[in-house]
Amino acid sequence: MCGIAGYITKKKYSNFLFREASKNLKKLMKRRGPNQQGSFEYNSSNCSINLFSSRLSIIDLDNRSNQPFKSNDLILIFNGEIYNYLEIREYLKKKQIKFNTNSDTEVLLKSYKYWGEKCVEYFDGMWAFCIYDYKKSKIFLSRDNFGEKPLFYYFENQNFIFGSEIKFIHEILKKNKKKEINFKKVNDYICKGYKSLSKNNETFFKNILEIDQGSNIILKLDNFKINKKNYLNRTKLTNQKISSDKSENIFEVKKLLIESMKLRLRSDVPISFCLSGGIDSSSLVSLCYKYFNLKPKCFSIIDQDKRYNEKYKIDVLKKDLDCDVSYISLKRERKENFISNLKKLIHYHDAPISTISYYIHSKISKKAGESGYKVIFSGTGADEIFTGYYDHFLLYLNEIRNKKYYNHEVISWKKYIKPLARNKYLQNPKLFLKNPKFRKHIYFEKNFVKKFLNSFEDYNFKEKYYSTNLLKNRMLNELFHESVPVILKEDDLNSMYNSIENRSPFLSKKLVKYCLSIKNNNYISNSYSKNILRSSMEGILHNDIRLDRKKIGFNSNLKSISNFNQNDLYHYLNESNEIKSIINLKEIKKIKFNKEISNSTSKLLFSFINLKIFFDIN
Repeated sequence: MCGIAGYITKKKYSNFLFREASKNLKKLMKRRGPNQQGSFEYNSSNCSINLFSSRLSIIDLDNRSNQPFKSNDLILIFNGEIYNYLEIREYLKKKQIKFNTNSDTEVLLKSYKYWGEKCVEYFDGMWAFCIYDYKKSKIFLSRDNFGEKPLFYYFENQNFIFGSEIKFIHEILKKNKKKEINFKKVNDYICKGYKSLSKNNETFFKNILEIDQGSNIILKLDNFKINKKNYLNRTKLTNQKISSDKSENIFEVKKLLIESMKLRLRSDVPISFCLSGGIDSSSLVSLCYKYFNLKPKCFSIIDQDKRYNEKYKIDVLKKDLDCDVSYISLKRERKENFISNLKKLIHYHDAPISTISYYIHSKISKKAGESGYKVIFSGTGADEIFTGYYDHFLLYLNEIRNKKYYNHEVISWKKYIKPLARNKYLQNPKLFLKNPKFRKHIYFEKNFVKKFLNSFEDYNFKEKYYSTNLLKNRMLNELFHESVPVILKEDDLNSMYNSIENRSPFLSKKLVKYCLSIKNNNYISNSYSKNILRSSMEGILHNDIRLDRKKIGFNSNLKSISNFNQNDLYHYLNESNEIKSIINLKEIKKIKFNKEISNSTSKLLFSFINLKIFFDIN
């Protein structure tokens, strides 16, 4: 796990500028890689190549695996982990390829040497890397299948700049180009909410783009043109030919999840877990204790707001496993401390924080870092590949509408799920039967947002088309454009701020491909979402958690984490001319902070505070 950056230019780049950039970047990159920072410089007649790296040592802690990593005519800088590196290494050794380290870094570079650009198709892992291929005169960049590792780039005026974080690009650009805020993204953030932020590859800054998940970029140095290639075909993720037998699905999912865990437990440093009390993270922790006979440390957030408090389930797991859990109780912070903490995060994230969830998640990363852990596991991706959201029930009912057990499932849904779904749109079992294109529940409700804004530009909801199957197409959009990209981005930055690597076992390509190919009627049963996962964890995960239908979600409320009231908030936001031009501040004073604040109101107010800070520091 590391930080990477690069500057390739057709213009002359002096040794002095390289040394200055290297010095400044090493400081900026140190949180991503506190163990070692390095750089590489090469000047030819037609371009200058400058690569920078920082290393957080997780696999093969020896200096021989430091970066930039060189092998013959290849130079590599790499952020991430290739979990199946031992298996690939053995395969390549049989092909007479020699190794000088025990690192996945060397395996990655030797894989490129052997397979070329297709090497990424053999990797099970998370990565963002750059290879300078001297013989072929090209720069090869790649980002992993699901975007676990970030990679941004800027391409303009014969300059190609990339980095794990946007601030790395700004550092290289700062003498030639000022930061420009992308107000189109700001508008999406305010008007639509966090699920709109990954609908395209734009960032909160103009001309700085995010490389797509599952894609490569090749920069040809002779003509300085870039070529983008998607090596992951998303339309084929649901087309694997698997059995329709539920028992076999359960068996295969358990096998694939155990295989994913086995690979991701490889580490030369201690590991820990983010434990929410839900089925996803609880399944991973239970597998560790009961299958792998490991006893990792767990970190859990405890919210005093009963809507988000899962302590009772965490306590069940703690007793069942004799699990070592560190509880982090949320407290109302003085607004000065809250703003100070939030400002640090926003500055590091180069963007407003997407939702309150990732503010509280940062407290887990901080606690784990202070406790000496360098790796933390999370349950990201399970909701999207197993059907974990309340609208999935209605999409499922639509898919089985012609089945003989349809009425039974509707009755079951009305009894168990309808009372739990707070969103008013999700109270109708025939929602998608009547209107398959209904999506008003995804973003903020328009009328709700309008009253807080001075102007509101109407929009139509857009989603990508990957599958004719309505449920699976929704799951794919959540996986690649709505939920998972935001979670991964925020988790990565929160973790790396504390020099910790984040791992997500549910995001194994084999597991994802299998789960998305399961027949619709096997996803949910008797109003149990994630039916296959629940069944696969029988005998491993405690039944009080495994058979609990209620989904709480990792969330909080503005009142739980700060002592802002309507007057404080009004005056704070009123300090910003940019905010005053966007927000109708009179509406802030109408909010009754002495009563329970709705989830939507809390999210929107948190966004306003974030934007104010973002404008102030940029």
